[in-house]
Amino acid sequence: MATKTKTKSRPASMQSANYHAYLDNWPEAPKTVRVRQVPLSAQQRQWIEQAWSYLDVKKAIDLDVDITNIYSPTGYEKEVNTYVVDYWKRLGVDAFYQEMDPMQGNAIGRIKGDGSGPTILLCCPIDTHWRGNIKGDGLQWGDPMRRDNLRPAQVEGQTVIGLGSNNDKGLAVAIMMAVEALQKAGIPFKGTLNAATLAGGAPATSPDDEPRKNISLTAGLFHALTRGITGDYALFHKPGYHVSWEEPGMNYYRIRVKGDPMYMANESNKQMAYRVIQDTARILQEIDAWSETYRQQYAAGAFRPAISANGIRAGRPDKPNWSPAISEIFLDMRPAPWMSPMEAKYIFDEFMNGVLRKYPGMQAEWEMYTAMPGGRTDPDNWIIQSSIRGAQAVEGDKSETYEGRGAGQTEAGVLRTWGLPTARISGSPPNPEMPKDIRGFTMSGTYGPYVVKAAQTMIYAIVDTLTRTREETGLTY
Repeated sequence: MATKTKTKSRPASMQSANYHAYLDNWPEAPKTVRVRQVPLSAQQRQWIEQAWSYLDVKKAIDLDVDITNIYSPTGYEKEVNTYVVDYWKRLGVDAFYQEMDPMQGNAIGRIKGDGSGPTILLCCPIDTHWRGNIKGDGLQWGDPMRRDNLRPAQVEGQTVIGLGSNNDKGLAVAIMMAVEALQKAGIPFKGTLNAATLAGGAPATSPDDEPRKNISLTAGLFHALTRGITGDYALFHKPGYHVSWEEPGMNYYRIRVKGDPMYMANESNKQMAYRVIQDTARILQEIDAWSETYRQQYAAGAFRPAISANGIRAGRPDKPNWSPAISEIFLDMRPAPWMSPMEAKYIFDEFMNGVLRKYPGMQAEWEMYTAMPGGRTDPDNWIIQSSIRGAQAVEGDKSETYEGRGAGQTEAGVLRTWGLPTARISGSPPNPEMPKDIRGFTMSGTYGPYVVKAAQTMIYAIVDTLTRTREETGLTY
């Protein structure tokens, strides 16, 4: 059975604050859970195997190339989601395009049951986090830009290289293929499947040159949920085919380091002309040092917290003879799944106030400009256990226990806060074919066999759930 994480000691200042009181008794956060075996009937197993038979690695690669080549950065998903809708319609799936504005919208597909079973919301984002050009992305991916962030897509072996080919286009392919396979199998569902490839999933605010200021941060999911596209359970997909039941939140902060501007070509200048730049560097070093403390103090279960400052804005490239009066640091903090954005903010406030005390004369102010909640689902919930059984079936794993995978912030946090028990299908081994010139983390190198395994895992959980009554899956309504 799941065990509680051991109590950790906290600094006295944290233990004395009401909003930190819960830290002395962590919530139950198991990393490994016992698998509850619910046997499939011979008919259910046949339906799953029949649906699996319609999956094909070559089809996954071809589909991924097609939608990777459709330009769809955040806020401009109309063309790619129209493609998804048309694809499903040709198969006889009840599908429609859900418009959000003239350039943005979701693709929705539905396979209805007889009404006696539960409803599953199967979804993923489809927008690319980057634009694939230096004008839109700056020097983030080098100059010239790295080829994994460009179009058209390239196929090397069973790997598709190209802008967002893995995250998010590979996710959409897995869902498209799962819906296709279930439609072709003609399974008499008791429950209903709502499938969606969602616009506006990027964890980013609108660019300065974008007049629409609500195109991201799970905008597509919010639009779908508030227009009735929901479920009793949710399957949320990110790259991979393992299962997790919790993910962190996400807070973005802007720190303004303040001082006075100074003209550099002044021989009498003895007033620390670089004070703002020096203080900016000090704060960055303090954040880097504190990141390990933050990780150790707040880790539990599969959650490993992180904080990192990755954006800096200071000075004028066209006027380097002047030091700036203000520099800005932009950073990302990931709160625990069971921690509210405000609780995380207070922790960060305490850290920054400590930095100011350490450096007398330093002037800085900060604000939280993005706040997304995390969330968790009881790992004994039906949809988690069903998804685990699916992942094990795909891998041929008969273990009695299952280790959850760590996860980043996604729309799944919103699904959980809306009350939908959610299994996140994600996490896979490294791509064995990844070209050596593509180093570090990339969102743009999808491996066809992993796409198929993700679709298989989702199909298992869908058939296992939607061929049962609501009562059989533990619902009481």
